[in-house]
Amino acid sequence: MSDNNEPLLSSDELSAIQEMVDSGEFEQEPFNVNLEAEAFSVARNEENLGVSYGALTQINERFHRFFRTRMLTELDYNPRLSVATPQLMKYSEYIRSVASPSSINVIELEPLKGEALIIVHPQVVFSCLDNWYGGQARSLVVGDERGFTANENAIIDRLCELMFKSTVEAWSPYVEIGINLVNRDINPLFANIAGDDESVVVNRFLIRLRDEDSEPYIDIVYTYRSLNLQRDLLSSRIQTQEADQKWLDRLNATISEVDFNMYVRGGNLELSVDQLMNLKVGEVLSFNPPDVAEINVNDFPLYHATVGEAGKKVAVQIVDNVYKEDI
Repeated sequence: MSDNNEPLLSSDELSAIQEMVDSGEFEQEPFNVNLEAEAFSVARNEENLGVSYGALTQINERFHRFFRTRMLTELDYNPRLSVATPQLMKYSEYIRSVASPSSINVIELEPLKGEALIIVHPQVVFSCLDNWYGGQARSLVVGDERGFTANENAIIDRLCELMFKSTVEAWSPYVEIGINLVNRDINPLFANIAGDDESVVVNRFLIRLRDEDSEPYIDIVYTYRSLNLQRDLLSSRIQTQEADQKWLDRLNATISEVDFNMYVRGGNLELSVDQLMNLKVGEVLSFNPPDVAEINVNDFPLYHATVGEAGKKVAVQIVDNVYKEDI
């Protein structure tokens, strides 16, 4: 209908269209029947993750780097560690998928609200222990009801210590966190950090064992609610980091093209006005060089150096900064 309540098409026009349809002149084709569905990843959708995907990815990459380094230096274990894409899941769905017996660690992360989980797959524990005692870091087949031995619990303690430190460092560019261990068990039913229908964000780190196809894992699980409370902070922080990095890149590119004048002050001579007036071309001035020369950049004293020779040329070797506190 138009604004004056009259039909947009007259009765004659409508009749003409109907005749075309009846005669076959006007083909009726189904509308949008061949549309292809586009895959949609809930895990990569920031609105669903409750936190900047970029920030969470950077936190996971930093954890991966710090944790892998610590395993090598402190456990003499160099696993093939990789980072999986963060996944958004219902808590009940996730907790039913946890392998048994796993090391299930309930932790508090201040200032994040609520609790989180660090879950260590049993084969990670067994391979670490085998490597610690000189083995090939192989897995071990055990029953679901088997608990961890004293030696295995000692490895779990060490792994958790390394993971806690790595998690703190991973979050440090965004927010300073503290970690407290609340409880540890092998039964997933005792890890009630969220309701069955509540959402959690699962951050998985896969470990490929030697000569084996299995990929045991370490999971860090945050509740959707706790990450959502930090959403604005993390989003603004990563935007600031990106802007700062671009500024630094431009600054470094500009500075690298700047030319500086550098000269070495190797000593001083005291001359009277009469001696100065009588100087002639080719005259040799003798003086005792100082033990330490001064290197100036654009008339600014920057380094102390010793004077010597390199081949057939006079050379200086830098020994320290003039202003140690400022450089």
